[in-house]
Amino acid sequence: MAEKAKPAAQSRSYEVHVLPEGIQQIHKNYGLWIIGGGNCTTPVNSYYNCSERYFEFYSISHMYHGAGRLWLLPGREFEVKAGQCVIIGPGTVNRYGGCGGRAYVEDSLCFTGPVADMMRHAAVIRDGVFNLGEARRLLLILKLAGDPAADSQINANIALQKLLVDIYNENKQQPAVRTDFVIDQLIAAIKEQIGRWWTVGEMADFCNLSDDQFRRLFLKRTGMLPKIYIDRLKIQKAAELLLSNRFRAAEIAEQLGYIDQYHFSRRFKKLTGLSPRRYRQTFTGAS
Repeated sequence: MAEKAKPAAQSRSYEVHVLPEGIQQIHKNYGLWIIGGGNCTTPVNSYYNCSERYFEFYSISHMYHGAGRLWLLPGREFEVKAGQCVIIGPGTVNRYGGCGGRAYVEDSLCFTGPVADMMRHAAVIRDGVFNLGEARRLLLILKLAGDPAADSQINANIALQKLLVDIYNENKQQPAVRTDFVIDQLIAAIKEQIGRWWTVGEMADFCNLSDDQFRRLFLKRTGMLPKIYIDRLKIQKAAELLLSNRFRAAEIAEQLGYIDQYHFSRRFKKLTGLSPRRYRQTFTGAS
């Protein structure tokens, strides 16, 4: 079931796939509920017609045949190859499907519950594209989940948890080249959205890394910790805008996302040694 809604902190409307009702007591007790899933073949190039949407549950899509693409807010794109899976957590705005003149042939499974939330908090479950292999490993879980017997439901949950841990272990060693590339993509997004104050968690999610991995690899790539990088990038942009003589300091502060002109001026002087007004006077001669 889908309806239009606006996620928190977003001004745009997205298609929402809502969490169904009907959870059984056994799932409440266990803390994990496999909602459902199945097999699907999307039309050729379906990626380009897919609506931007988010789910109120977790989704894993194993593309065992075809070619695909995944898009995640705020503009990350990933190629999906046969044998890879797409994992999406609740609230993550996304779209994915076939591309390159190919269909997207998948087995999919949806689930929810505090056990999944804890796995996400520990970065075992992350949004993105992961290697899973050619074997259709979701089929057994779907078969178990389709049997209402208590033993089958428990075994389905255990099998799902094992699969998620296997995916985590099989994908945690990311090649340095790929990591550098995705950090470069993040830097491009930061520059494009220069007025945004990114949290470390948001940046780590963008790169599909844990917070600790992200800090270490960002420092290695840029020589700076992420918060320091953003702070200096904003001041560098502020200096460019001041030298253009097109904007007042208050306007620059607003463009760059500062709370007010006072906060902006204080940070600018701390990093450059000059107030915005003095900086403009010194380097342009303007009053």
